[in-house]
This record gives sequence, C-alpha cells and structure tokens, in this order.
Amino acid sequence: MILRRSILICSCCVSAILACVQQANGQGFTSDEWYISWGYNRSAYTTSDVQMWGTGPSGEAFDVTLQDAQANDMPERFQAKVYFHPGLFTIPQFNARFGKRVAPNWWVSAGWDHMKYKLKKQWVVADGYAGSADMVADDAMPPGALTEWSGDSLWWGQGFNLEHSDGMNFVRFSLEHQTDLWRSVNDQFMLSMFEAVGLGVVVCSTDFTWSGDRQKNAQHLSGLGIGLHAGLRMQVHRRFFIQATGHAGAVTLPWIRLQGPTDAGAKQSLGYAEAAFALGYLIGGDHKPKGKRNCNTCPKW
Repeated sequence: MILRRSILICSCCVSAILACVQQANGQGFTSDEWYISWGYNRSAYTTSDVQMWGTGPSGEAFDVTLQDAQANDMPERFQAKVYFHPGLFTIPQFNARFGKRVAPNWWVSAGWDHMKYKLKKQWVVADGYAGSADMVADDAMPPGALTEWSGDSLWWGQGFNLEHSDGMNFVRFSLEHQTDLWRSVNDQFMLSMFEAVGLGVVVCSTDFTWSGDRQKNAQHLSGLGIGLHAGLRMQVHRRFFIQATGHAGAVTLPWIRLQGPTDAGAKQSLGYAEAAFALGYLIGGDHKPKGKRNCNTCPKW
C-alpha cells in the first residue's frame, strides 16, 4: 500500500511538472539554459517517534518505540583537506543540483540533499520489549527473559545508537519560480528571488547499534519527502551565481534498514528545516552583457 501511494504521488508530481513544460512550449517558449550548483547545509529536525525491531546480540528479538526522540544533524568542521579534496568533499552535508529553464520565470530541477541525522543521548519514553540479556549486564539473566516498557523511561546512550550518518539523502525533483529583483545596467550582476516546491525519495545509509552490536547498512530506499524552498540568488559576471536558501519539509521513512537485508528495520516520520549555501554556473542561453556591442536599440547601419 505504501509503495503504491509513493508511486502515485511521484507520478502526480512529474505530471504537474510536465504540464508546466508543455504549456510553456505551447506558448512558443524555448530555452537551452541550464544551471548546476553545489553547496553545503545545516539541518534541524522535529522530534520523532522511532520504532525499531530486530534481533539483539543475545539472539532475543526486540521491538521498541522511542516517543518524541530528539536528534541533531552531523556537520563536518571546516578543513581544507576535506572540503577541497576530490575524494572527500562529499563527506560533509552537501547539496547538488541541476535545472533547466522551461518558461521565462520557471525552472524544473533535480538534485541530492545530503542531510545527516543522529539520535541524541537522552532519556526517552518507550513502549515495547527487548531481551533482558541485551539490556542488563548480568550473566545470570535467564534465557528468554524480557524487559518491557509501557510509557516508561529508557536511557538511549552508551551501547545504543541510530544515525543516518552516510546520509538521509533527499533526492528531490522541484518546480522553481524566479523573480528578478535588481539588474545592473550591463547585466553583469543580477539579484533574484526564487521559491520552489519539491517531492522525491529518501535514501538512507543507517549506522545502528543495539546493545553494543553495531551494523553499518548500505544506502537503501527508505521513504518519501516533500519540501518548500525559498532563497536569494546573486548572479555574478553573467554565468556564475551565489545563492542562500531556506528549506522546510517533511519525510516519512517506513523502510529503514537496521541489520542488513533482513526482517529487522525501523520507521519514523519527521519534519526538517535546512539552511544551505551554494555556488552555481549557468550553461547555455544568452548571457552577453548589454552595451554598445550588444545594444538592442542601436540602429543597424
């Protein structure tokens, strides 16, 4: 059911974008103008109910829900050897995007928001059960003994961890609207505002530890996301631009992997807010400056 709804939602989004493109083309608009951009982000998250199930190191099953769990992003401190290294610059929380102009003030784009998510060490209200041998350091614990929670407090700390540290990657397709605010006389500089709505899939790579037993999971389709975006873009020397963007949205992750391709898993839904900074480059189109050599009002001799 979730997969069918996911396909339906994505199909509606793509259909809306294609309708916008067709309408623009029907009005005689054509453009070969594209852009590419790369930048970095910081994110904040709402609390989330996180349900986890699987098998602990003792061989006993667990199924635990953490209620209103808090989480942080995982920024990489600035180091030139990381941010400017061709093999390491994708480690920090990055944003990569490319887009095409489909109407005078409209673009369609696709990209990758590489966010990271980590549950804090915290006391949290929990429901569910787990093998007592995995929760209590006691060799005398009888096999099959269970620890249960029903609105009780659980310490999520040493020996327990859940983080989407190799990315809670939001692969989104967006429809963007651009409004020019200011333009220099020779078109060398331009300031514009843009707004966008985006929809896509979320691909997580989850690092999970239960009672000291750690499992790093490969990237896996984990859910869906939707977001609204707005920002300012300063175009410099006709082809280059700098932009600052604010994002807000929500993701639902019903297919998180915890212990590889097994029956173990997790699910959660959360909201996010993201601030991003990016550099970009415009490809194609006519970006020549206005002047005596390109004057549209000068007489032709």
